[in-house]
Amino acid sequence: MHEVRNPTLFSFTAPVLVAAMALAPLGAQAADSDDLSVGLGIGGGLTPEYRGADSYEGKAIPWVEARKGRVAIDPVQGLRVDMLTGQNWSVAAAVSYARGRDNTAALAEFEDVDGSVMAGALFSWKPGSWQLTGDIGAPVSGDLEGVRVRGYLRYRGALSQQWVYAFGPSFTWGNKDWNEMLFNVSAKDATRSGLSQYQTDGSYFAGSMNARLTYLLTPKLSVSAVTRYTRLTGDAADSPIVADVGDANQWLGSMAVNYRF
Repeated sequence: MHEVRNPTLFSFTAPVLVAAMALAPLGAQAADSDDLSVGLGIGGGLTPEYRGADSYEGKAIPWVEARKGRVAIDPVQGLRVDMLTGQNWSVAAAVSYARGRDNTAALAEFEDVDGSVMAGALFSWKPGSWQLTGDIGAPVSGDLEGVRVRGYLRYRGALSQQWVYAFGPSFTWGNKDWNEMLFNVSAKDATRSGLSQYQTDGSYFAGSMNARLTYLLTPKLSVSAVTRYTRLTGDAADSPIVADVGDANQWLGSMAVNYRF
């Protein structure tokens, strides 16, 4: 049974930002435009307290994105500069942030795994109503180690002039080092928490389904509802922090108001 902890406590974390990525306007500015485009959003939702948690908490969703020419920034994909561009595709160098593992909820006795600045590359392809995005990055600071790869596929459409939607799958893969930092249970953590010591042997993989429904109040102002289901697999799902005190099935729901200048 899922438990909701501190539903009125709001903070800014990456799990909600992944969903907030779907809140970005459907009509993005062309990468070769020199005009400055800015989008702002604010909302709230429920998200797991840590990757694999069975308890949920309220999170605020501040969203700021901007693009000018080949340079863009948002909280999910970070700061990026388009290096190669085509009619409907681009390859960019990117710097972003990845959260670590907080000592909260069932992990209150664990040592923190600090988040990291990630450096890597991002690919985007937008054929018609479809959008395919992928990125690869490695930590250059903090406690995380290894390599992370993410991929998103979305279909975007309209029910009417006011109602628009987007849905599709996504995944996150990390190599063995990435998995170890997030799902290992050290001897010290095991002694403090009462959980069994655990060592991952393989890579990390999580698959998700995402959906968004947006109502356009004006051409610039909109309200969006987002839902996301994620399934942890392999060694991550078998870790005591998931199998014993958590849940491999992860849910996220949020609503936000968005404005584009």
